[in-house]
This record gives sequence, structure tokens and C-alpha cells, in this order.
Amino acid sequence: MKLLLLAHKVSDSDFESALLDLMGGRTGLKMAFITTAGDHIEWVPEKEGSERYVAKLVELNPEERAKGDEWRRNYKAKFTEKGIEMIFVDLKRDPKVVREVLENVDIINVGGGDVNYLLDWAKKARLDTYLKDILDKGVIYIGGSAGAMLPQPDIAFTWWEPGEKWGGTDHVGLGIVDFITTGGPKEGEDEAEGVKRLIERKEYLHSKINFPWKIYLLRDGQMIRVDGDKVEHIGPGIKKSI
Repeated sequence: MKLLLLAHKVSDSDFESALLDLMGGRTGLKMAFITTAGDHIEWVPEKEGSERYVAKLVELNPEERAKGDEWRRNYKAKFTEKGIEMIFVDLKRDPKVVREVLENVDIINVGGGDVNYLLDWAKKARLDTYLKDILDKGVIYIGGSAGAMLPQPDIAFTWWEPGEKWGGTDHVGLGIVDFITTGGPKEGEDEAEGVKRLIERKEYLHSKINFPWKIYLLRDGQMIRVDGDKVEHIGPGIKKSI
């Protein structure tokens, strides 16, 4: 299994180097880029007075649509220059269509945005029933931000509290990998104090629920590269896990 999970602000050169390493010299690859997490949404009560919230799509104005279209064209062009054919995939499509596309590409790239929304649609599209099998066959997984969290066992280390409105299984990721990533100490925060805060957070959650996973603290520019049983924390700066 090959995965590349990115923090924010990873340099193009570092990303390309890590991806090429996972590609292992293969050329003429096809990539599916899942755009769903980037939908413009707002969370609203399911009904008046409800503690359950649901995502509502927000209609874009012409300028916003044009900006989004331009970003997709430019992003696609970057991979085309490297000989990688890209197709865009929306998890809101027919799950059978989504599965057929993902089973016939070499790279699955999941973009950033709202991770709760992404996880909801990933489960509606039934990715939890077959994505791991696809990756076990050699398809490379790239995840940025929300996309990096999707294959993890839990998506809510920093904000979820047992018993709150996001309770139930909403915080449970796809569990394809057995670790979690989160941002390191906050900007301006003392390094030791920041790490201590995160350790205490992990201990607190473990006292409430089963929370046994290793947590990698990712700074800007850092990534987790998975190649088979090998998990590497790569990129500039201090590298810590708890």
C-alpha cells in the first residue's frame, strides 16, 4: 500500500519528489482527483431545534465559479505536464460510477476542505467497503488536509468531544491506516508546552473511548509517506509523534 498524506503548504518540489518515489518509475498514469471536500457548504440544523447538523450546499456566484474552474484547470495542467492524466470525481455521483472510476486509475488524489462533509460522502459512496482493497492492489493514495485525514481511523482528534452533537460514528474514519495526523504546536506556542497539550488531549480521549493510535504532529511542509509496512515522517523541521 502506498499513501502520501500532506500537511498545509508543502512545496511543489518536495511533493513531486515524494510522489515520484512512490510511482517507482512508472509512466503514463491516470489520476482521479476527488473534489467533494472542497464544496461550498454550510452546516445547518437537520430540523428546527435539532442537535444534529447537516451540510447544505451554497450556490456560488459567477465569479466564484469561474475562480474554481480556473483552479481546476491549472491543477490538472500541472499533472498533465508530468505525463499524468487527471479526471475529476465527485462522491455525490452514483456510487457505482464512482467505484468504476476509482477501480480504473493508478492514483487517487483526495483534496482538502471540510473533513466531516468528505467523510459523510465517502461513506455514502461506500468507499469504506472497497477503497482499502483498491489500494492493496497498488493504487497510490494522495491526501491533502481533509483528504489526508480520510484514511485514518479517527478524524476528530483536535475538536471532537464524546457526547456532543458530532457523536455516534461521525468521527470514525475509514481506518485504512493505523495512525492519526494532526498539526503540531500552535504558532507562537512553546514547543514543549504544545506537545504536552497534545499528549494530554490524547490521554483524555483514551480515558473516554478506545483511542490507541500513534499521532504524527505535522508542521507546514511535512508529509507522511507510506510504502508497504514502512511509514516515514518527511519534510522540513522538527518531527514528533505521540
